[in-house]
This record gives sequence, structure tokens and C-alpha cells, in this order.
Amino acid sequence: MVTVAALALGAALAFTGCAAEATPESSPAASSTVEACSEVRNVTNGALNTLAGDLAADPAGKSEYFGQLTERVDALLGTVDNKSADAAFSSFAAALGEAGAYVATVSTEAPAEGAETDPALIAATTAVQDAAAEAAANCSAE
Repeated sequence: MVTVAALALGAALAFTGCAAEATPESSPAASSTVEACSEVRNVTNGALNTLAGDLAADPAGKSEYFGQLTERVDALLGTVDNKSADAAFSSFAAALGEAGAYVATVSTEAPAEGAETDPALIAATTAVQDAAAEAAANCSAE
């Protein structure tokens, strides 16, 4: 789990600059860009922190949380004047949905001490990180 936690922390730190790239102006487009970048960052941090945590504690609740994160990203569709944004947001939402589906399958029993990290967890975390990076790269208007 240390590896996944390190990946999640590194990714979370990488996304902290997303909202800083957009400067608020008086136009609604600039405002929606700032909001979209902020939402991408917040959803990314929530997803990665959850994946790095104790998934055996209430996997159903955590899976439901991923459903909520997916809805939040779906709400970003059409909010940014960038041709690639909607595709990136859709991919991010899909990765979150897949991560939620994985979390729903996690056993409520704690893994054995010294057990290797589940490859499916690594794949879900990597998919969320990759899709989040693409969403963050496209959350600003062109």
C-alpha cells in the first residue's frame, strides 16, 4: 500500500497547480475555467486519497463516493471553451467509474500483513491519475 499511497500523494501534489494556471477575470468563461480546474483538482485529490486509504472499511460507501465523483466530473461537460475538454472530462469520469467498480469488489477483511498491493488497485489508481492529468491539462479555455 505504500507504493499506492506514494503515487497518490505525488499525483495530488502535481494537480495543485491546476487552478493557479487560470486567472479569474470578469468574463463568465474565465470563471467557468477556474471552477472546472478547481473541480478537477478536488475530485482528483478525493479519488486518490480514497484509493490510498483503507478500502476494506466500507467498500460500498467508498464505491458510492466514486459515483458522486463521477457525477461531479460529468457536470463539467460543456463548461469549458476547449475542444478537448469534454473528451478529457468523459475519460476522467469513466476512470472514476471503473475505480468505483473496483472498490465495490474489495473484501471487508483486512489484507494479510506484508501482502502485495492488489494489481487491480494499482491499475485503477494509474487510470485515475492518467485521466485526471489529461482533464487537468484541458480544464482551461483555449
